[in-house]
Amino acid sequence: MQEKLLENITRTKTIHPEKGLLSPTIRRGIRSNWYWFVISPILCISSTFIYLRYATSQYVVNASILIRDDSRGSEFGDVTALENLGLGPVQSSVDNELEVLKSRTLMESVVDDLQLFIRCFASGHVKTAELYEKSPFFVQLINPDSIHWVKPVTYSLTFQNGNKYRLATADTEIYGIFGDTILLPQGHAIIQKTKYKPAPEDKYSIIISEKNEVVDEYSASLKVQAANKLVSVVNISLTEKLPVKAEAIMQQLIENYLKASIDDKNRIADSTIIFINENLRQVSAELAEIEKRIENFLRSNHMTDVEENGKLLVQTSSQLSRDRRQYTIQLKILECLQKYIGEFPGHAIPSSLFVQDPNFIAIVRNYNDLHSLLKKTDATTAAAHPSFQALQAELKGARENLLESIQSQKQELQTGIAALNLHVEGLQKQTDKIPSKTRTFLDYSRQQQIKQELYTFLLKKRVEASISRSSTFANARIIDKPKADPDPVNPQKKLYLLLAGLIGFGFPLAILYLHETLNTQVQISTDVTSRLKIPILAEIGHHNRSSISVFQSDSKSHIAEQFRVLRTHIQFLRATKSKHVILLTSSIGGEGKSFIAANLCNALALTGKKTLLIELDLRKPKIANYLNLNIEGVTDHLTFNSSLSTIIQPSGLHGYFDVIPSGPLPPDPAELLCTEKTGEMISQLKAQYDFIILDTPPIGLVTDARLIAHHADVSLYVIRQQFTQKHQLETIRGISDGDLLPGLHLIINDVKPLPGYNYGYYNEEENILQRIRKWLKLNTKSR
Repeated sequence: MQEKLLENITRTKTIHPEKGLLSPTIRRGIRSNWYWFVISPILCISSTFIYLRYATSQYVVNASILIRDDSRGSEFGDVTALENLGLGPVQSSVDNELEVLKSRTLMESVVDDLQLFIRCFASGHVKTAELYEKSPFFVQLINPDSIHWVKPVTYSLTFQNGNKYRLATADTEIYGIFGDTILLPQGHAIIQKTKYKPAPEDKYSIIISEKNEVVDEYSASLKVQAANKLVSVVNISLTEKLPVKAEAIMQQLIENYLKASIDDKNRIADSTIIFINENLRQVSAELAEIEKRIENFLRSNHMTDVEENGKLLVQTSSQLSRDRRQYTIQLKILECLQKYIGEFPGHAIPSSLFVQDPNFIAIVRNYNDLHSLLKKTDATTAAAHPSFQALQAELKGARENLLESIQSQKQELQTGIAALNLHVEGLQKQTDKIPSKTRTFLDYSRQQQIKQELYTFLLKKRVEASISRSSTFANARIIDKPKADPDPVNPQKKLYLLLAGLIGFGFPLAILYLHETLNTQVQISTDVTSRLKIPILAEIGHHNRSSISVFQSDSKSHIAEQFRVLRTHIQFLRATKSKHVILLTSSIGGEGKSFIAANLCNALALTGKKTLLIELDLRKPKIANYLNLNIEGVTDHLTFNSSLSTIIQPSGLHGYFDVIPSGPLPPDPAELLCTEKTGEMISQLKAQYDFIILDTPPIGLVTDARLIAHHADVSLYVIRQQFTQKHQLETIRGISDGDLLPGLHLIINDVKPLPGYNYGYYNEEENILQRIRKWLKLNTKSR
């Protein structure tokens, strides 16, 4: 139970800052040097204010345009209306137009139009600023295209009496009158006054730069990008020192882009119109020639219409052929009838086969009637009867008439057939000539139709090109006009001030961090606890005295309180087991080992415990001199067998506090300490004293402490703040891991108090008592 209580107590530190992002060392440094964390930000912010006051600001001008791109759904009602009139569709792409907007050619046209290679400046007492809209003068080159570009040159302009001025360079001077033309190395120029008056305290200058450099400068500051992949909106931005100038550049850039788009379309339309007019003249002449050939062809062939004439010939030929066939049939019938009458004279003639001739029909009817009457008479009358004979004679005469009539009609039909044959042959010859004439006419007609269609097409395209030429619509339109942001993009005042404050605060912090990184000494207890798992028994505060200062019994200083804490911890160590012998050592000399040993002995003696301090640092003894003791000591006992009673000396601080000095310097301290006499001496002294404190040499330098470590019950290892090296903690870890020192505990010495912290519980009361004592001394002296 008491061991756990001791462990909790030894874990308790006198004062440590709370844990956080910063290391305890840096937090200690911040508290110690807090004024730098106030002064540094103030200086940085003040310097930033001065810089922002005279720094040249840069502004961003933004604009956006909508580009026609059918693939992304952009619509232009005016252009669509032209397409509905029959004009060709406008071909446009956002990606192509982005490259056009970023092209050097377009920016070069803007530089030429605004003559951006000429800049005017006004120099004041502190700052030189560029002038633009409020300049008291402006310079204009008459013919920028014919400028003989030389190296950039700077002219200083001085206003003279009246309307005169003086331009001066390092080599030449030019005098001129405002509004008149002057000859510069770059070409003819005109300098004119504006409505703004020049400031008497300012000095004015004109810089004419090389045009390519200006074009490259503005091309680099120009940013063109699509708003997103779904729309055809393009955002344009330009960074410039003068917002009004930037707006003018952006406006001119967009105007030149739209004008270039219109000029490109008009150039195509003009070329198209010229081509159409030239071809129209040629086609018109060819069409007139073809029409004249058709006219001569129709006149020479006595034709008004080739097609109708052909149809008429075909109809006439067909009609004659039909008539010829009819005559032939009638002739054939007459021949058959003639043969029939010759073969069958006693038979009647079939009237349905007769030619429809009234006379012939009457003769046939008379012949048939006589034939019928003869048959009837033959039945009733004898052949010799005169009436019968008369009828036969009359029938014979009728037959002869019929044959004559048949012969006559045959001759008429043969004559008609011959005439028809001649007529048909003539028509056939004319009909045979129709294909060649028709082919010739069709060839002429085809050429006429082709020329006519070509002529009509060219006329239509000329009208379309004229309409397109008269239109002023570009492939883009402005959505947002160029507008400068009200706040400069650089320098950003709020950001600069914030950064100045952070730098002002971070600069001393960086110095502290650098100091901590480069510092190899133990700064605070966390440097020890983070590397070692050895309990810290106490922390002893800083004191300014150079010698070993032992506190008095009534002392209420913070060091006295800390030694009382150390005493309490040691008593807890002794509570569970009889632990008489306490060994004190350190890594190197100067860590306050003897100071702690003397004050620890005094603290233990104040509780009525007999305490003995044995100075075993035989190589560099100090305690005898500090306490004004005889030099006789340990080496006398071990070397010359002096009795212990003769070498034990009272400390003069307390009756229970005795000291054995180291004695004269021996030639071989290590060999002397490893003898059996050393163990016998400590064993004899244990019976006389409640606590024995062994003040040993630094274990990091010599081996003496290791030789006598087995005689000790508890080992106290002293580490001094801002003195012990951090790499020496590895030596302590090796000692702990090897169990080279029994009951190893740590003591941190010379701990500096944090600002604003009071170590002592009675500090305020002690300060009052000191004031009273000071007042009493003053009164005593005055008496």
